[in-house]
Amino acid sequence: MFKTIATEIALVGACYLMFALTKNLTDPSPVLQAVTNGWGVVKLEDALALDFEAFVQQMVGRISLGTLIALTYFYVAGMWLGLTGTAAIVFLKDRAAYIDLRRTFVLTMIFAAFVFTLYPLAPPRFMPGLGMTDTVTLVGLDPGPHSDSAISYNRFAAMPSLHFTWALLVMVAAFKVGGTWVKVGGFVYQALMFVAIIATANHYVLDAVAGAILLMVALFVNRLWNHYNPKTSQWTSGRLETMRKFNHQRRRRVGDMHVSDLRELFLSGFILRGGYASPPSRSQITKHQPFAPMANIQRSFRPELNNLSLALN
Repeated sequence: MFKTIATEIALVGACYLMFALTKNLTDPSPVLQAVTNGWGVVKLEDALALDFEAFVQQMVGRISLGTLIALTYFYVAGMWLGLTGTAAIVFLKDRAAYIDLRRTFVLTMIFAAFVFTLYPLAPPRFMPGLGMTDTVTLVGLDPGPHSDSAISYNRFAAMPSLHFTWALLVMVAAFKVGGTWVKVGGFVYQALMFVAIIATANHYVLDAVAGAILLMVALFVNRLWNHYNPKTSQWTSGRLETMRKFNHQRRRRVGDMHVSDLRELFLSGFILRGGYASPPSRSQITKHQPFAPMANIQRSFRPELNNLSLALN
């Protein structure tokens, strides 16, 4: 178990390291292009009536400054807490679902890296004239100005919003393996992340839309992978079929008895055969081996038991 967990951590970590290096293979100072693209997004949102980033930040700020600061911390740390927590739970509950989750996560990074490289975009907090407050820098959580590392985050990688993409992925995992309250938690998590990415001026509304599209594409590619990869498809199908059988058997149990035993219990241990009642050769309830009936004893016809069996069936 520990070896498997260590392997998973190393694998996902290596994928993210490659993603961090790849997404920064752009112009070291793509400020002009990023701002130009930013104004293009602003104009498109204005045409689509989706330009409510400043309104959301103002509404959250009117609630309280503490709420805005809390959303800023949630934006920075909540993504990783949600991802790691969800991955751990899914890993323990459903290994096949975890493999789908991991593969989808990696696919979103691969696709997003291409977009970040080809389309640098300045977020609202870096756009002059929008009048939005840079809460990340205000709180002191922006490592960009103090880091020259090659794997430092790309400040102009706004579209698509991976924060929202991965929040939706957490919700999908919650709906796949969780109960009612887990599903509610997954929905609330992605809703809070949507408010956080807008209120902190880190993303446009269209960034969230692009993030949702990115996740749908990754889920579709993952589905094709499972369909056209015989080894993966066979392994996954086998595991899922085993889990379904186990869950089906568990749900059929009532107390310490199987549902199939209840009819014999209600009929005092008699098995019905066309209206005739005869003692069973072996009781599934008591595990007691009764004496076999004599062959020359004629069975009595009991139509009321036949009607009862129809009612129970």
